[in-house]
Amino acid sequence: MVAGPKLDFVGASETIITVSFNPLNSHDAYILEWKEYPQKWETDGQKISLNAKEVPQTRNNKIQTNIEGLNPGTTYTVRLRVMTSANGEEPVSGKPSPELIIDTEAVGCTPKPNQCMIL
Repeated sequence: MVAGPKLDFVGASETIITVSFNPLNSHDAYILEWKEYPQKWETDGQKISLNAKEVPQTRNNKIQTNIEGLNPGTTYTVRLRVMTSANGEEPVSGKPSPELIIDTEAVGCTPKPNQCMIL
């Protein structure tokens, strides 16, 4: 089984985590998975499919993507799997990449006008 490529942390906001990875030359289909830490992958994991041919790549040929709709101030575990198929069979996922543990930012009040008001 092929393991997913290593994920790189790009950034995090209150509700979004951005990661990137170098796609494998031999595979185009990937599954990006995440869950709140320390929940279980089997029951609480969420995922999105990525196709390397359809996702824009950065200048250094990495695929960069966002995980959106997350909870502020929460720790998440993120990993990547490669989808493989043999002899025309249904695709199956390979081994997961090493996991990243990332915190989203806590809700904050910035001094920008119209962003936050303390009464």
